[in-house]
Amino acid sequence: MTRLLSILTLMAAMKVLASDEIVFNRDIRPILSEHCFHCHGPDEKTREAKLRLDQGETAHAEVLVAGKPEESELWLRVVSDDEEDVMPPPEMDKPLDEEQIALLKRWIEAGGEYQDHWGFIAPERPAVPDDASAIDHFVSSRISEEKLEPTDEADRRALLRRVCLDLTGLPPTPEEVEAFLADTSPQAWERVIDRLLASPRYGEHMARYWLDAVRYGDTHGLHLDNYREMWPYRDWVVRAFNDNKGWDAFMTEQLAGDLLENPTTDQLVATGFNRSHVTTSEGGSIKEEVYVRNVIDRVGTFGTVMLGLTAECASCHDHKFDPMSQREFYQLFAYFNNLDAKAVDGNRKDHLPVVKVPGPEGERQLAAARREIAEKRVALIEAIAAYDYREPEDKGPEPETVETVWTDDESPAGAKLQGTWDWAELVAGKPPFSGKRAMKRSGDGNTQHVVTGVRESHVVAKDSVLFAHVFLADPAPKQIMLQFHSGGWEHRAYWGENRINWGKDKTPSRHRVGDLPETGKWVRLEVPAKDVGLKPGDTITGWAFTQFDGVSYWDKAGISGGATGYRSFARWLADEKKRDASTLPAELKPVLAKDDAARTPEEQQELRLHYIRKVDVDARSHWAPMEAAIKSAEQKLADIEKGFPTSLVWKERAERRPAYVLERGLYDQRGDEVQRALPDFLPPLPDGAPNNRLGIARWLVAPEHPLTARVAVNRFWQQFFGVGLVKT
Repeated sequence: MTRLLSILTLMAAMKVLASDEIVFNRDIRPILSEHCFHCHGPDEKTREAKLRLDQGETAHAEVLVAGKPEESELWLRVVSDDEEDVMPPPEMDKPLDEEQIALLKRWIEAGGEYQDHWGFIAPERPAVPDDASAIDHFVSSRISEEKLEPTDEADRRALLRRVCLDLTGLPPTPEEVEAFLADTSPQAWERVIDRLLASPRYGEHMARYWLDAVRYGDTHGLHLDNYREMWPYRDWVVRAFNDNKGWDAFMTEQLAGDLLENPTTDQLVATGFNRSHVTTSEGGSIKEEVYVRNVIDRVGTFGTVMLGLTAECASCHDHKFDPMSQREFYQLFAYFNNLDAKAVDGNRKDHLPVVKVPGPEGERQLAAARREIAEKRVALIEAIAAYDYREPEDKGPEPETVETVWTDDESPAGAKLQGTWDWAELVAGKPPFSGKRAMKRSGDGNTQHVVTGVRESHVVAKDSVLFAHVFLADPAPKQIMLQFHSGGWEHRAYWGENRINWGKDKTPSRHRVGDLPETGKWVRLEVPAKDVGLKPGDTITGWAFTQFDGVSYWDKAGISGGATGYRSFARWLADEKKRDASTLPAELKPVLAKDDAARTPEEQQELRLHYIRKVDVDARSHWAPMEAAIKSAEQKLADIEKGFPTSLVWKERAERRPAYVLERGLYDQRGDEVQRALPDFLPPLPDGAPNNRLGIARWLVAPEHPLTARVAVNRFWQQFFGVGLVKT
């Protein structure tokens, strides 16, 4: 930002241009603006005689003859004695004085040359004597020109107070005053300034002016005016001043930090500049209206803060003073209408898009947590790679159905008793199964028995079917149900009446299969795994049998059709190919699709590692604790990230949203569609700059841009001296 202090000299120089030469912007434009433009300016409603004196081409065509005042209608009207002809008309009560009339005559005699507004002409650095301070040189020159004398230097207490208030917004402490008064060295003043510039209060003081200009706020600004979290943007501005960030980077990162290559979190936070407008989620809000209002606000703020123009006037009509048409306003609008976000804020503090802002301590915590996860993952991969997998001995084809039973010599684990149950010997030949005993249960109301001690866990495949064997005695239950455990007991299938709301809510995991089976015979109850909300890859670790009233006998339960409880890698490969790799990750499906002989050793190893880690029941038990440790570390990382503050940022939509001229600025009155473009009265985009917000930023900080330095310096001048070099 030290660049800005040197640019102060450019603005100060304009105050002391003293020459006999007539300069239109300095000498003539103020006269025409004050006395002529109301009736002969840009406003069509007040314009008289269809004459515009704010445009040189029109003026020369209608009322000016270069070098010849006596033939120029403008001059003849100014000096006329006829009240019907003289300009300005007497009723306006704005007569020209003799000095102004003389200036107009000299100007016409010199050719009547018009200039673009001085603000739209790139500034040129004036010459300054080598041994002079630039600002002192111009100030003293103007003092001499005005035949004034500089005041005496203020006393040291007053000087210290002024500089402390200027640079930190705070008065000096008594100790600071005493230290300065006691320091009689020639460097005392410089040391004070260096200390103040190094103070964190400097950035806080400077930032508050900028934050006011960019309409920063910690709340939404409308309706409920809820809290919104974007104070990291405020802190970014404070740090930018304290770190003396270059003005080009300061502007670029706020306008388009998200479009920089590999943007940092800080650069994303800076784009909060574009998100500082008021937002709402008020009932009855029309989303398109809110969206348009937000974009107009962004363009208006960009124009005011960075260009020093009242651009928002042109959202409804051609600008009456700045040379910006309504069409040009909506061409700028097209740069700022592509935010990937909802128009209404949902009354959220983190109205998307946002970025998490960990800060230095958070970054250290993140790095440690990520390092821990990486180390545990490496250890797991190394353990899997070293696993000595061997194919089981060939004992003929494995059964198509994998059945699970509990052991005969122990009571089932996890029994829940609301009624009674016991083991019953099966009469030989009565049940058509291999088990010798079944569980008999009877009771009133809801009776449940949970089996978690299953011999093997089973992984669900796309076509898996879950089953159990049941015999209904007399009296028969009113309802029976199977539950399956896969991280919870929510997967339920039931037969009979809906006695206790197990299917009323129609959730995907609660499924009514049909009526109760017949009494007096064994039946096999079946339900597709997908019907109770189980997905391929889910692991079943337990069953539960439930009934409402009555007597029943329960035998085996299990899973069939694509279960992966077997331990044969070769068979698994064959089955997966047959099922079109339904349970494989997407990246492994093309590998499996190849013929066995066509796979490289690396590809075969990828399949093998997946099988060992995710499929084979025996192998998985070896690193289940390691995977649990990884999940725990990942949860720790998620908890750390959850605690970070967020900040509203910009995220560009993938597909560009169209922009239109909006008649009278109304959201629902679309005119012509427009494309992104800059106003014609300003320089074009630099060569090679992209036609987006990043291109605008490059354009804004280019040396030839006429407005950026002037606007910035004028703001600082106003901040330090109370009124800008240009008051408006």
